[in-house]
Amino acid sequence: MDRWADTVLRVAYTWTGSVHDAQDICQTVLLKLLTSSCRFDEERLERAWVLRVTVNCCKDFRKSAWQRRRAPLEAAGEAAVYLPEPGESPVLEAVQALPEKYRRAVYLRYYEEYTVEEIAVLMGCSPRQVSTYLYRGKAKLRTMLGGRYGQEYLSE
Repeated sequence: MDRWADTVLRVAYTWTGSVHDAQDICQTVLLKLLTSSCRFDEERLERAWVLRVTVNCCKDFRKSAWQRRRAPLEAAGEAAVYLPEPGESPVLEAVQALPEKYRRAVYLRYYEEYTVEEIAVLMGCSPRQVSTYLYRGKAKLRTMLGGRYGQEYLSE
């Protein structure tokens, strides 16, 4: 739990946009990890498994009837200590505003530091498609952020 809770929570938050939903998904993923019979020789393999399960749980959450029919509450509780506060990071806010496919690719590449090939496996598409998502996502971010953060954060 100590090793993966923060990573799972951050990925789930990018998918759901809600701290509380992300916490629910985090709990589900960690329970799956604890009850799974899978054992990994390397931490990178375990990390890939944990992130794949997280993404799948997020997809399941989005498909659920409860998620499709609920209305957001205006008064949300406090965010977890290790999540950024709204307005704290203009770059993260801009990433969150990207279309879903670009947001996922940019987040996994620049926040979780995955390679293009690893992102392709996680997203279920080709590395060439991930490169296109990254290119287009960075172009949208440059436009959204003006010149303030463009070259500083998006130079890759």
